[in-house]
Amino acid sequence: MKTMVRLFRDRGPRVTFWEKYGVSIGLRPGRWEAAASLGVLAFCAAFLLVQRLWGWVDESTGALPLAGGDAVRFLALGVLVAALWLVDLRLPEKIRRWLGLGLLLLLPLGAFFLVDHINGTNYVSFSGEKIFANYLCYLMVFALCFALTRRVWATILTGGAVFLVFGIANYFVTQFRGQPLLLWDIQAMGTAATVAGGYEYVPTGAMAMAVLWYLGAVALAVKVGPSPWKGVTRRHRIAQRGVAALVAAALFCVVFPLNMLPDMGISVWGWNQRASSDLTGITAGFFANLQEGLVEEPEGYSAEKIEALGEELEDLPELSPLGDPGESPTIVAVMDESFADFSAVGDVKLSTNNLSFLHSLQRRDDVIWGTAYSSVFGGNTCNSEFEFLTGNTMAFLPAGSKPYQQYIEGEQSSLAQLLGDQGYRCVAVHPGDPTAWDREEVYPLLGFDEFVDVEDFDVPRLLEHRLTSDRSTFDQLIYEYEHKEEGEPLFLFGVTIQNHGGYEDETTRTAVEVKGMEGLFPQAEQYLTLTQKSDQALEYLLSYFSRQEDPVVVLFFGDHWPNLEEEFLSQVLGTDVNALSLKNTMREYQVPFAIWANYPLEGQEIDGVSLNYLSGLLLRAAGLEGSPYLNFLEQLRGQVPVITGVGTIDKNGEQYPVGEHTPWDELLEQYEMLQYNNLFGEEETDAGLFR
Repeated sequence: MKTMVRLFRDRGPRVTFWEKYGVSIGLRPGRWEAAASLGVLAFCAAFLLVQRLWGWVDESTGALPLAGGDAVRFLALGVLVAALWLVDLRLPEKIRRWLGLGLLLLLPLGAFFLVDHINGTNYVSFSGEKIFANYLCYLMVFALCFALTRRVWATILTGGAVFLVFGIANYFVTQFRGQPLLLWDIQAMGTAATVAGGYEYVPTGAMAMAVLWYLGAVALAVKVGPSPWKGVTRRHRIAQRGVAALVAAALFCVVFPLNMLPDMGISVWGWNQRASSDLTGITAGFFANLQEGLVEEPEGYSAEKIEALGEELEDLPELSPLGDPGESPTIVAVMDESFADFSAVGDVKLSTNNLSFLHSLQRRDDVIWGTAYSSVFGGNTCNSEFEFLTGNTMAFLPAGSKPYQQYIEGEQSSLAQLLGDQGYRCVAVHPGDPTAWDREEVYPLLGFDEFVDVEDFDVPRLLEHRLTSDRSTFDQLIYEYEHKEEGEPLFLFGVTIQNHGGYEDETTRTAVEVKGMEGLFPQAEQYLTLTQKSDQALEYLLSYFSRQEDPVVVLFFGDHWPNLEEEFLSQVLGTDVNALSLKNTMREYQVPFAIWANYPLEGQEIDGVSLNYLSGLLLRAAGLEGSPYLNFLEQLRGQVPVITGVGTIDKNGEQYPVGEHTPWDELLEQYEMLQYNNLFGEEETDAGLFR
């Protein structure tokens, strides 16, 4: 090992270019420096070559990430950084200390510019306060790194790498999901890995330039940074670490316990996280979201209050059923991945009606149908599942949180548990990795007796878009129905995967074209083609159950919008997709739903309902009683029909962002207390309210 170290430290004769005032600039690279220099040049050449060979294209411009003048500037910076690694710079140790301190103070600002440049924020228009707030967030991390390493170059190497990876990850998460990276996404890394292969990762020119600037900063720190040992006593070394740790701790207190970021213009808009981070800075927005991460006990909450609410709920009248099955029906709930009806939102002209069967259901007087509102956009399917199955809402939980992974650690009341108490066998079907969103652990806690994942299918799995088709998923639901015991009540919950992003699969033939819009939208057309196949699969499923003598009720709904070309979504909405108004934002969370049965249903159109209410509606359509909690929600729906993690809409159509006071605060406070008791009450939980 020592021989290897000596080998890489070997240096030849030094060539001096300039020497004066105790400062000398020359050339005497060791093998480490030479390797670093060649590595920089190799990175530049590889990036330019690979982008051409692999056909990387910037979707916004249709051009290579780096071409023409940008490629020349990229190469010029690469040569400069490579040359910097070869330079032998000799400075007095006192000057090195001052330069090292300057780098430690200035490079956090540089990291801020690089991260936000990668993500395309308009940071040049930020106020001085916002820039300073972001700077403090970066400085906190760099100070911590210095306290641990006490070396300038190591601080910049580690701290810079953390933010470089964070900035790139945030870019791709935003591209794929339409929302920035949050802490809860990092906790869900395992799930992210299971779906990552469905997207196309195209590095941008900004990323490549950021990597070079990062390597240049590390090289500069190596060349001008002070020696950690020369002229430094043990007492000084301890003092350096202590000061850095104190700075990091002080900034931590400023950012978190004291929560001073809002005083510097950093605010979080739960209803439009992307716009929020664009206007506040990526990292400051990320840290500001952490303030919202704790679930606090609602004001006025107590066991006595829950007991009193329970008595009030017991006195609420039972709502009349919406269907008459005659006996306990088979209940089928299908949550279809990324299923949206753009024609219900804006004027969309297509070559063919991609949802012809769904639209035919909406013209029938024996179907309950309408517009549902999700709490998520572009991803986080588990949160839509959570709201539907439990009746709880993301409105009372931190933005971006994942209840499946964060809050459900023991038995949790749900629609499955409620039906299980009434003799139903409850089966969940999802043709994906069972570990995604911790479903294999959560489903049993929610009361499911069985979970059929991608490895357990009893029917052939046909692929669409390289994923299990909706038709195959519905075939598995039919298989479960056909193999149930005679007379056994059955609840089937199917979560599809066919329409999952990204939408760059070259094997998928496009059958639906966008008409009357300026621009080319290959992602949208592939997505619309997939939803057409979902529509056909739904017709197949309902056609099958319509031929059965036993009563069957089916709920079909989408979990969230897909993230497609911004220009396409903007034209669908008739305004910029990133517009800041709550009204525009709420439209991006609309998904269709329909409840159908092979027995008489009291059909109706419902203009707006959030996913947390759908389980109550489904039970009424099945002619079954719900829990006092779901009965409360069904009556709350009459006053506030939409409650999501984005905002609320009351019966008068008035919209309110999450956290804003409404005329219905008393009812919403009751809801929040009940949900808190349901999720976090532990020994104080009143099980009778939820079962």
